[in-house]
Parts: sequence; C-alpha cells; structure tokens
Amino acid sequence: MHLPAKDRSQETLDQVRVNIAFENMVVAVIAGAAAGAAMTFLVRLVVGVVSDFSFSALLSVFLETLMTGFLIFLIGFISSVAVGAPLFRLLEKRKQRSLWPYLFAALAVAVVAFLAASRGLPGPENFRIEALTAIFAPAAIIAVIFSRQMRPHWRAAERAEAETAAAGSNIIRLN
Repeated sequence: MHLPAKDRSQETLDQVRVNIAFENMVVAVIAGAAAGAAMTFLVRLVVGVVSDFSFSALLSVFLETLMTGFLIFLIGFISSVAVGAPLFRLLEKRKQRSLWPYLFAALAVAVVAFLAASRGLPGPENFRIEALTAIFAPAAIIAVIFSRQMRPHWRAAERAEAETAAAGSNIIRLN
C-alpha cells in the first residue's frame, strides 16, 4: 500500500522531528548524568572529609561517582527510547510544546528508579541527600536541558504552522 505523496512527506517530516528530539534527549541525558555524577561526587566528598579522609575513601568516592553517572545515563537513555520519543510524538500531534510534560515524565521515571533502588516502598532512611542528588535532581536537569534545546525547534514549528495557516486562508477553491 502506497501513501499519497503529501502523507509520505508529512510522515517523513514527523520522523525527522522525532529524530531531532531524540538526539536532543540524548544530549540532555549526557549532561544530566554528568551533573548527577558531579553532585554525587561533591556530596560524598563532603561527607568523606567530615568523617574520615583517606586515599581509599577518595578512590571509593570516585568509583561511586563513575557508577552513578553511568547508571543515570543508562536509565535516561532507556527512558528516552521507551518514554521520551513516544511522548514527544504524542505531544507534537497535539501541538503541546512546553517543559511540563517532559518534567513530569522525568520525575515519574525518577520515582520508579527510586522505588527500584529502595526495593519497595521507601522509608525515612532512604531519603538521604545522596539519593536525592543522584535520582531526582538529574531528572529535573535533563528535562530542563531538553526543553531549552527544543525551544528553537518548537518556535520554528509554530511559525511554520502560522505561515501555513495564513497562506491557506488566501487560497480560494473553485471546486
């Protein structure tokens, strides 16, 4: 079954938009993972300096930072594929272009990751600053970075839609 040329070009354009959004999601995930790793490093370093500072403690903090950054990237990348791209496609069809849906989705993924990390319903002992900086802060950072990167694309799409609507009102159909 072949689609008409107009439908094929619109489908291609939609796919290009999703690809651009996915690339921006991955960049935001990399930046969020780096920010989450840096926050984890600083928090663990302060805790290590206060309690007992040694080379082995510094090495432990460094390795924990690398592992945290890798896990944030892994969870963020999988979430971009499983949640982010379909959410973008849905919101683009509705022409909703703002930070809030992506922030809520990122925080929902963070809640799921937090529940998985705490192995069930979390207790008061799970709400430490290390957990919050490694799980919730990177999620918010990723959503904000993605939104800032997509803002020029969203504005361009709005301008193009406005121009198409304005041009369409000047066309007179004879049939």
